[in-house]
Amino acid sequence: MRLDARVVVRRPAFTLDLELTVQPGETVALVGPNGAGKSTFLQAVAGLIGLDDGKVVLGPHVLDDVADGVHVPTELRRCGLVFQHHRVFPHLSALENVAFGLRAQGVPRPEAHEQARQWLDRGGMLPHAGRSAARLSGGQAQAVALARTLAAEPDVLLLDEPFAALDEAARPLLQEVVRRHAFDGERPVVLVTHEPADARALADRVVPMVAGRVAATT
Repeated sequence: MRLDARVVVRRPAFTLDLELTVQPGETVALVGPNGAGKSTFLQAVAGLIGLDDGKVVLGPHVLDDVADGVHVPTELRRCGLVFQHHRVFPHLSALENVAFGLRAQGVPRPEAHEQARQWLDRGGMLPHAGRSAARLSGGQAQAVALARTLAAEPDVLLLDEPFAALDEAARPLLQEVVRRHAFDGERPVVLVTHEPADARALADRVVPMVAGRVAATT
């Protein structure tokens, strides 16, 4: 599915106005300083922030259209959003965390657990399947959060600084998980980062942002 988004979000001291098209299988990196509006764009596409103007279309589905009064709730959008801070459920095991989204979609428990094991294995996390998420390292928890998102088979993948909170040892492992299993050639991917190295390593196209808009290039 292709993502076509024109996102306008107005705040008292800030206006985000970004138009972006991402093709199926394409990874676009939004880069820029803190406060450029990168994360706001992802949250708007995911439906966590309402638009003041614009339109978001994912494949044949109109998710937002301010002019027509359309706003699809977050829980009904097939958007996979991975935050900078992993946001796993600390009281659940790694396996139960990954199975959570599948169970919410109505997948029977045995099948959800089998799919969760497969995703944990892809990320090198199967040995930790039974461990409480509260006992995982930052890199391990982020790998679990990514597996949970990918297991739900979202139509678009939104990565918000997914490596920023990791130490240097964990960073390459998770980058490899993303490269091998997230960029599957079927879904559009938007990666937010302030690290040029991440953008160069993972993105097909880089969009520089400043103050809520695409930065002028010379």
